[in-house]
Amino acid sequence: MQSAAKEILAQAEQFDRWGTLALMDISLRYRRTVIGPLWITLTLAATIVSVGTVYAALFKQDIAGFLPPFAVGLIVWTLIATTLQEGSNIFVASGHLIKAVPAPLIVHVLQMIARNVLIFVHHLVIVVLLYLVMPWPLHWNMLLVVPGFAILLVVLLGGSVALGLLCARFRDIGSAIVSGLQFIFFLTPIIWTEDSVRGTAFHWLTRANPFATLLDLVRRPLLSQPADLEQWLLGLVYAIAMTVIGLGCYAKYRCRVAYWL
Repeated sequence: MQSAAKEILAQAEQFDRWGTLALMDISLRYRRTVIGPLWITLTLAATIVSVGTVYAALFKQDIAGFLPPFAVGLIVWTLIATTLQEGSNIFVASGHLIKAVPAPLIVHVLQMIARNVLIFVHHLVIVVLLYLVMPWPLHWNMLLVVPGFAILLVVLLGGSVALGLLCARFRDIGSAIVSGLQFIFFLTPIIWTEDSVRGTAFHWLTRANPFATLLDLVRRPLLSQPADLEQWLLGLVYAIAMTVIGLGCYAKYRCRVAYWL
């Protein structure tokens, strides 16, 4: 465990290494295009406007009150789902490099997370444009997005390591994760709001669903909504738990991955 922790911390400090690799991934994926990764942002913006308008009408809610939480929630969920899906396949997809280049496995995970964070930053343009059209009050608690995002990244890092190792050994689990995330999406308050199910038996999902907690740690500060102490405590618990799980799996199985590929 101690050796694995030192290896992860040593590689995490080399931001110029995996950060540059993440930039190269994006540039190679969108070479010969004019706006590059903003194509993903335009697609997501079209989804937000079309789906958000329809669901606001179906739920009979004011579009100015429904669209900002839906947009921010969908942007954060895209980061979560994409990172976990790619994380579950990270070692299999990087198998040729793992078997050819003597580099710590954590580098591939950090590179993948950095790439998705850069795309997430591009998506924040949608939030800025939405604020210009449908402004909401700005408060000091918007600064809480920094620790909330840090907690989310820790959970995604631990989860990606654990899922990547698990799926390298058992390939069928990757497909199960993709299907499971699609199911969890509808159980997370993104296209529906917590207030719409308050007082019903369905409301317990917003407390039992860890994805709802992690999503709100980023969404609430961006929308200047008051922080929920219970959610912050749960977020810290999830971050600690995923750190222990990811570190334990990495310490025990990182030397076997090359033989599984």
